[in-house]
Amino acid sequence: MIRGTFRTVAGLNSDLRALFVSTLLFRAGTMAFPFLGAYLLGQERYGVEQVGLVVGAFGLGALIADVGAGVLLGRLRPVTVMLGGCVGYALVLAVVPALSAVPALLVATLLWGMAFEIYTPASYAQVVAGSSAEQRKIAFSCNRLAINLGMGLGPAVGGLLFTVAPQALFYVNAVCVLAAAGVLLRRSASTRSATTAEAAGPGRLLSPTVRDESRFWTLFVLALPVHIAYALPPILLSTYIIEGIGLPAYWVSVVFVVNAAAIVLFEVPLNKAMVNMSHLRSLLIGYVLAAAGFALTGLTSSGPLLAVIALLWTCGEMIVFPALLSYVSQLSAPTVINRNVSLYSAGVNVGFMAAPQIGGVLSAGRSPGTPWLAAGTALAAASVLMVAARFSRATWCPDDEHPGADGPDGRAEDGEPKGGQADRAPQSADSTG
Repeated sequence: MIRGTFRTVAGLNSDLRALFVSTLLFRAGTMAFPFLGAYLLGQERYGVEQVGLVVGAFGLGALIADVGAGVLLGRLRPVTVMLGGCVGYALVLAVVPALSAVPALLVATLLWGMAFEIYTPASYAQVVAGSSAEQRKIAFSCNRLAINLGMGLGPAVGGLLFTVAPQALFYVNAVCVLAAAGVLLRRSASTRSATTAEAAGPGRLLSPTVRDESRFWTLFVLALPVHIAYALPPILLSTYIIEGIGLPAYWVSVVFVVNAAAIVLFEVPLNKAMVNMSHLRSLLIGYVLAAAGFALTGLTSSGPLLAVIALLWTCGEMIVFPALLSYVSQLSAPTVINRNVSLYSAGVNVGFMAAPQIGGVLSAGRSPGTPWLAAGTALAAASVLMVAARFSRATWCPDDEHPGADGPDGRAEDGEPKGGQADRAPQSADSTG
């Protein structure tokens, strides 16, 4: 499995390989933020409420970046936006250790969140620009692999650094981010290919037709239960396992190890095997697996069963997220692809912001498994609504219609329906795939 995954990543064209390495370095540098709260509290000059405000400013900045990214990407290349985010991110990291006033920390953390998050929608836009419609699920799964590998490595190294020299976290983090920028800059200097959005002209704030707009917002709403559900494990799983059902803390680690190992080993091969499957079928399989996994999580108090059940919602995760991003790119006209991937990324942040609030309300005075049961129920309902949406072209984009690849109505410039090589994005000359 690992060898096959390595071959798939190596087979990406040079632009996507550079993006993979850059994203891996960028995410591996995520050391400072996971320990920001502990770092501030350790200085014994801030209260819990003040630290909460400072940490919360990061999330607000991230949401602002997602909402505004569509405008930036309509005027700048994705690589340019990612480079700007990396440089801004590194500058903020260099300044934060020298700050002590809460207002200054609030502003810095807000900018930190913006600089960090702007990379994500820009990387999505770069994946769209560098992959054909048929290979986009695989390209997005490789991008997720880089994110997951980096996010596994960064906090682990950060924990070791924090015990020795807490301030070093900020500077090592900055070095990793600048290294990611260096990879992008080196690749950008050697090639200059127009993205899909650039070829289509200036970006728009609205889709060219009401039908295209309604399709996107249908998907946005149907994806919200996914974003909220998958925010539950990182936010509430430890509390649920330790406090809710009274299991030893090591079961939290076991579940997360199962999740991470499955993603690294199987996500890319799984998406390769499903590359010719329709978006609707892929999404329905992913939603059903996720619904079953989250509902069963809320019904068991056994550690071994939780580890096995984690494979269900992890399989759903491996299928759903590449398929959602691939479908977003398919249903989007060239002039709004960047806006749509940015708004999709904002939906992910909305899920992370909403999950602790919803989880807290559902857990109060009830069974600790209620949030997980509710997540499973919501995902099952969303899958039913997705099937219903498929029966109207106003709410679903058929797989034989690819406006994001050629034009707003899915037809080539000569007016003929797309087919054959028309929807294949050109590969780089040094592509090994």
